[in-house]
Amino acid sequence: MVGRLTHELRRAPTLFYPVSRIAVGGMAEVWRARADFEAGGSHMVAIKRVRPNIKDAIFRSMFEDEARLGMKLRHDNIVRVYDARDVAGAYIMIMELVEGDSLRGLLTQAHARGACMPVPAALHITREVAKALAYVHHLEENGRSMEIIHRDVSPHNVLLGRDGGVKLTDFGLADAIVHETVNGAEMVGGKFGYLAPEIINQERGDHRVDLFGLGVLVWEMLAGRRLFHGETDAETVQQVARCDIPSLRHINYRVSREADDLIASLLARDPAERLSDARELVTQLDALIDHIDGEVGPKDVSLLMGLHLAKRESSPDVELGGLKALENELMLFVDAALSEGAEPLDPNMFSFIPPPVNTHDASELSLSVEIALDDDDDDGFDLVFDDDPLNQ
Repeated sequence: MVGRLTHELRRAPTLFYPVSRIAVGGMAEVWRARADFEAGGSHMVAIKRVRPNIKDAIFRSMFEDEARLGMKLRHDNIVRVYDARDVAGAYIMIMELVEGDSLRGLLTQAHARGACMPVPAALHITREVAKALAYVHHLEENGRSMEIIHRDVSPHNVLLGRDGGVKLTDFGLADAIVHETVNGAEMVGGKFGYLAPEIINQERGDHRVDLFGLGVLVWEMLAGRRLFHGETDAETVQQVARCDIPSLRHINYRVSREADDLIASLLARDPAERLSDARELVTQLDALIDHIDGEVGPKDVSLLMGLHLAKRESSPDVELGGLKALENELMLFVDAALSEGAEPLDPNMFSFIPPPVNTHDASELSLSVEIALDDDDDDGFDLVFDDDPLNQ
């Protein structure tokens, strides 16, 4: 079914009609849209669009990397990317639409009330994200590891559907050996409160940074509050560097010792002491969930989302100029496909680039901040390690 849908969405002259804007940030915006097929029928999709004011070649290259990698990924717990094109400088990605909200939206409401998520549901969501990480961390192409690291595992990038689905999204900051944009030690992405300590300490991290981010995520679901969240960004970074992790059992009596120990193993400050394999995490979560509530599953996520969406305020009206601009771009998107003036980004057009050699002494690096997709949020930033003396 997925392959057939992908074929229909990439075949001209499929027409796309934007319906409403889902999210907007500093670099990109996401829209809900309807795709109408030439042979009849339609399908709701999400459209991610680089904002017109973004001219930076690196960000646009990262968008292409995200699109190409996304079209290669095939997993139930990862948001699908169906198509992506550059039409007259407009970068547009056609993606799977998850009708629901991000985990961030759910936790923001819950944390405002100091409410903790039910333990079985929190562990189930964690297990689903762990399945996505196990898939990408071990994905191979032509017998060679693709070396994918998401690098931005946070509530913002976990989508929960009305149907109970749990999906990891936004590989825009990911590392992969197939990327054309090489993120060396001088540019490391992620949201402050979900970065691993080794990233804060300006060390090159591996797939274990994703497991640390997942550990923060489940800790916050069960604690009813943020783990690393200072009054300023600098304070948040300092908290991550110290990595003092309160026991969940002292905060939420419903958390078992086994669950607390497992989550603590994800949050070890030293990567060598951290649970290091997402597949092993899935196995341990399976056993833990079977012991606590073997019936937990999509129905519980669906119930949580139904209650959450019933309370959520309606989205603000969309600025009509933005809607018209996207409509025009989508017409160019279709026209280009018909005339073959813009080929879809080919997920097979990768060049294998060896990881960069880190020639920097970490003691010489300093921190600066760049606005990322969620620039309206205090954690919506990328960390950039910059050795420019002006930033010392």
